[in-house]
Amino acid sequence: MKKTAITITGWIITAALIWVMLAKIDLRALWDEITRANWWYLAAAAAVNITVILLKALRWQWLMSPSHRARYGNIFNASMIGFAANNVLPVRGGDWLKIYLLGKWERASRAMLASVTGLDKLFEAISILLLFSVLSLHSTFPDWVVKGTMIVSIVAAISLLICILLMFHHRRASRDDTGTAGRVSKLAAQLGSGMLVLASSRLIFATLALSIVICLLQIGTIWLCQLAFGLHLALWVPALVFVAINLAIIVPSAPSGLGPFEAAAVLAYSWFGVNAALGLGIALCYHAVQFIPVTITGAILYMIEIKPGTRKELKMNSTEVL
Repeated sequence: MKKTAITITGWIITAALIWVMLAKIDLRALWDEITRANWWYLAAAAAVNITVILLKALRWQWLMSPSHRARYGNIFNASMIGFAANNVLPVRGGDWLKIYLLGKWERASRAMLASVTGLDKLFEAISILLLFSVLSLHSTFPDWVVKGTMIVSIVAAISLLICILLMFHHRRASRDDTGTAGRVSKLAAQLGSGMLVLASSRLIFATLALSIVICLLQIGTIWLCQLAFGLHLALWVPALVFVAINLAIIVPSAPSGLGPFEAAAVLAYSWFGVNAALGLGIALCYHAVQFIPVTITGAILYMIEIKPGTRKELKMNSTEVL
């Protein structure tokens, strides 16, 4: 019931944002902007985006390494299938699919994989916040971006504290296992097994450095999309667009963040004086660069990696995954 409510709310938000954007934008001008785009730059952006997924799979391998030595190929395949599923399934269904697949292929605890999922997103959020802090020294940003990053900073700090507490609980439970722990305590200990990377300063700094590289490459994809439209702007412009989009897609929406994704990009570009039709054209192409190659590749891997007889097993809710 809760998932249905979130899905309906997401579609309402998406429909409202699309209606507002289309009402304010000259569709003929938008079409003209898209048709004159340089497709070679967009192809390069798509290649960079695939590189981002390769590196995100490596980050997952590093985050899992203290608890489980997983094969990189399995992580990449599950990641690609998961990203593809997130493009078409509501309420981040691809994340749960990724957990299920890795649990099946690697015989790993799904509770541990769920906690690694959260930790992966936390590292990404921290790297974006660090990047925003550096950029704020060279440029001013809209109030809604500043307020959004402040809220995300608070949430990230609380989440990091919870992760650390879960890690300590897991280590204590492993040391003092008497078999009398309650169900909640056991689940917390299982979740904490995915947080063991926080005990290694070397892995923390390496993962954070990798996350910053991933952010820079994602900014690079936006920069390439800008070049496809002949738009030459300072580096912090695609960086602001990147931060704005990542803040916006937290809001419930249709699959793939449709609606908030484009609206945030248009608002960010408008801040720098870029007209709405051009801003939306870049946003749509950037979204397509992320959506089309990943969805097609993920669908192909899904068909190859998953036997037809086992596909019905994937129809599970989040409680079943854990």
